[in-house]
Amino acid sequence: MFESRLRLNFLSLILLGCVSPSSFFNLNTDDNSYVACPPHQTQALTEFMNEFDSSHCNLSDPFNGVWCDNSTGAITMLQLSACLSGTLKPNSSLFRLHHLRHLNLNQNNFISSSLPSEFGNLNRLEVLTLSNNRFVGQVPSSFNNLSLLSILNLSQNELTGSFPPIRNLVKLSVLDLSNNHFSGTLNSNSSLFKLHHLRHLDLGSNNFSSSIPYEFGNLNKLEVLSLLFNDFFGKVPPTISNLTSLKELYLHHNQLTGSFPLVQNLTMLSVIDINHNLFSGTIPSSLFTMPSLSRLDMRVNNLTAGSIEVYNSPTPSRLEYLYLGHNNFEGKVIGPISTFINLKVLELSYLNTSYPVDLSLFSSLKSLLRLDLSGNIIYPASLDTNSKIPTNLEMLLLQGCGINEFPNILKNLERIKGKIPEWLWNLPRLTSVIVTNNSITGFGGPVDVLVNSSVKILAMGKNCFEGAIPILPVSINIFDATGNRFTGSIPLSLCNYRSLTQLMLGYNNLSGPIPQCLSNFTFVNLRENSLEGSIPDAFYTGASLQTLDVGHNRLTGKLPRSLQNCSSLEFLVADHNRIKDKFPFWLKALPNLQVLILSSNKLYGSISPPNQGPLGFPELRIFEISDNKFTGSLPPMYFVNWKAASLMMNEDGAVVVGYGPGVLLGLVIAHLTATYKPEWLIKIIGPNKRRNR
Repeated sequence: MFESRLRLNFLSLILLGCVSPSSFFNLNTDDNSYVACPPHQTQALTEFMNEFDSSHCNLSDPFNGVWCDNSTGAITMLQLSACLSGTLKPNSSLFRLHHLRHLNLNQNNFISSSLPSEFGNLNRLEVLTLSNNRFVGQVPSSFNNLSLLSILNLSQNELTGSFPPIRNLVKLSVLDLSNNHFSGTLNSNSSLFKLHHLRHLDLGSNNFSSSIPYEFGNLNKLEVLSLLFNDFFGKVPPTISNLTSLKELYLHHNQLTGSFPLVQNLTMLSVIDINHNLFSGTIPSSLFTMPSLSRLDMRVNNLTAGSIEVYNSPTPSRLEYLYLGHNNFEGKVIGPISTFINLKVLELSYLNTSYPVDLSLFSSLKSLLRLDLSGNIIYPASLDTNSKIPTNLEMLLLQGCGINEFPNILKNLERIKGKIPEWLWNLPRLTSVIVTNNSITGFGGPVDVLVNSSVKILAMGKNCFEGAIPILPVSINIFDATGNRFTGSIPLSLCNYRSLTQLMLGYNNLSGPIPQCLSNFTFVNLRENSLEGSIPDAFYTGASLQTLDVGHNRLTGKLPRSLQNCSSLEFLVADHNRIKDKFPFWLKALPNLQVLILSSNKLYGSISPPNQGPLGFPELRIFEISDNKFTGSLPPMYFVNWKAASLMMNEDGAVVVGYGPGVLLGLVIAHLTATYKPEWLIKIIGPNKRRNR
């Protein structure tokens, strides 16, 4: 049965309530395949659209619309992405479109709706995509009625429960349940292993906790298998070698142990990613000569292999991306790797091998774009070799290698000590230079040596740079010069860099005023300098600033009221200055503020909210106002809407330290004992486990 597509752009959809459905769908076109949809179909679609706020619809999205069967006129395909906001109710008019075969409602905002069981009534569906919609609760058992489905995508929601009941969906070729909260075990009798036509299976970023069942080996049509970011444990079953059609395998961020199984018969594999597990033993040498393997990631495991062996092969390794860092290699691993001539990215940081790394070995890797040798011992003699670095190199990481002079391997020039040589900035594809935690003293060449470079990320913190802040490349996005010896004022020219978003100049010897353009950045760290004057009152509405740290300077004046315009601000730190102002109750207008540190200033006046109501700041995680001249009391009622933490009162009536989930907050009357320590915040709040592959 043929179908014709009736294109409905969003402008048309918004006007659905303003025109008669019959006149709208009866398009005036010379294409005879277009026909009018039956009135009951158009009416159901109109009513469905009217159930939601569609004011955020993209008026020009070419992928949204409705398709009607050119024989019956019935709506068979509906695609409305990133458009609707509201609650999807069980009595929605959507469930009257019984002829639907393809339904795509991804990236809408269904405001914590449960998945209605009425989806099971759309039993002609072949494709159902409901990703990124904030659906909650469990998958209803009625989904088992959708026996014609070949594609089911429920990813990036808030769904819970065990593996959903989909035993009857035997035609499924694509199943994506990633980025939800599914939990429990995967047993050998799970309905999953009845789906023998699966080609793409993604269970990543959930909370499944079990060993990996042997029955995965029965899904022998799988091309993509992703179990990343779960709590799978134990050994990978040898039956994984039965998946002879497998092209991509993602097992990273689990608790898998033992040796990685032999998979040399999986000749179609192009990606193996098992990083952040507990694998041990040797790396199977057959991995390096697999005919299709281009990406191998074994970072952060307990691999304790001796020397890597590469058997003679009629064709060179196809590996382009190799990640072996953060393991415990006991033998020589670099030499054999240097024969992988197709490598583009090579990550060998913190190998914990007792053998120094010979930099000269990498000169044969002509396609290499990124090389990470951080945390390794560099073979001293290789610093003076005449070998050349691959000219296509875009990123070189040597953090924590203890290098106090620039190695001549980077260029066949006279011996250069203490400065980054001028030629480096002429590499045509160089985008990132990260040389933190070394002893570099400056830049070779003229003062504008960086200007014409293509570098976007320049991280040179914790070195020995002196003098004025350098003139940066026009392309710069991130500039980190923290912990050096820079002097003078912050250049006003920094305000002219349109792409610069992160500026880190903390822990230097800078003086003078702060430039007026802080609104241009998302992250600003000027901590522990000798800056003077006031914080500029020049934050425009809609500024993207998220972090501002100006602590430990000599700043005076008042806190700028225009900070209220920075609705994205999460961290505001201005401790140990000379700011003279009243408590900034007006900052409670910032919906995302998590850290507010104003200790050791000249702040004064009542700390009690003017209206005697709650203090505000519901998202605060660290709050420090000690060593000021505040007056008044802080009864617990002021903190009733602090959902980020819990407080309690001691027998003296003082509010004392309270702990909430993922929160550190210390507060005592007139003196706050919590100290701003970023490592606490990182450890306690922690990174978000749910990530996309």
